Amino acid sequence: MPSTQSFLVSLAIRRLVKDRSRGDVDVRFVRSWVNRLMVLPIPHLSVTFKPFQEAGLKGEWVRSRAAHNERVVLYLHGGGYFFCSPRTHRPVTTSLARQLGGRTLALQYRLAPEHPYPAALDDAVAAYRYLLDQGISPQHIAIAGDSAGGGLTLSSLIRLRDLHLPMPSAAVLFSPWTDMAATGASLDQNDHTCAMFSADGIRKARMLYVGQDDPYNPLISPLYADLSGLPPMLLHVSDNEVLLDDSTRLAERARAAGVNVEFRVWKNQPHTWQLFHRLIPEGRESLDQAAYFLNQHFAKCWDGLDLPYNLP
Repeated sequence: MPSTQSFLVSLAIRRLVKDRSRGDVDVRFVRSWVNRLMVLPIPHLSVTFKPFQEAGLKGEWVRSRAAHNERVVLYLHGGGYFFCSPRTHRPVTTSLARQLGGRTLALQYRLAPEHPYPAALDDAVAAYRYLLDQGISPQHIAIAGDSAGGGLTLSSLIRLRDLHLPMPSAAVLFSPWTDMAATGASLDQNDHTCAMFSADGIRKARMLYVGQDDPYNPLISPLYADLSGLPPMLLHVSDNEVLLDDSTRLAERARAAGVNVEFRVWKNQPHTWQLFHRLIPEGRESLDQAAYFLNQHFAKCWDGLDLPYNLP
């Protein structure tokens, strides 16, 4: 059974998000409304924030005040590829930086519809290249993301593999959006149970990013890609989400391709419940499991030593 806190947060999300998102997608309204709702001045005594603007990229560094290793998580935020930001996702990026004793680079990739595919993917790959160019070992880098950012994480891994770049140590995907062709049965089956999205809303919003391209393009819908050669991944999703099948099919196909997948389907949680971990105990548990997973897969060398490069 889900916690009482999870039930109440789901109810609030349904009233504040799903019930207000009927009809066509109003990009300006969604961006303005989300910024008012989610960007709150919450103090984080255990981390520091520093703007990131290098190599034509933007975002922010989130650093644990107790940082003692060179571990870096490249975090790709969700938001349907057209809204949200590193700041809206600070609840997740701060938790990862703190628990790993390292840093999170939260990327502000270019958003649709002004910048449809492949802008976000190009930015994510460029950010990973930037980390490598700073002398950071790929063994000390992980990529993580939620929702659209989870799909972007997977697309980035596929692109990095195809470019013959060294792969990161691991990946974490929270409720990833992996099928922009919108073929999952859960879109309609969970239309009434999902607290945040409707099937109709997903089908409309996806075109902002797809643009004139093919939604079956494996770099847009990584569910249809060759998944061989990807690093270990942790995958969390809730059983009542419209995007459930984007994860269940991904886990099946990734395992068939030889990928090490830790997959968990949670009960009755709102989409990307990790964002609400200050209220929902299941959010804290999911982030704890993600940090444990990453700690297992990060290389252990250099921990506690002076860093061989100059990062913020």
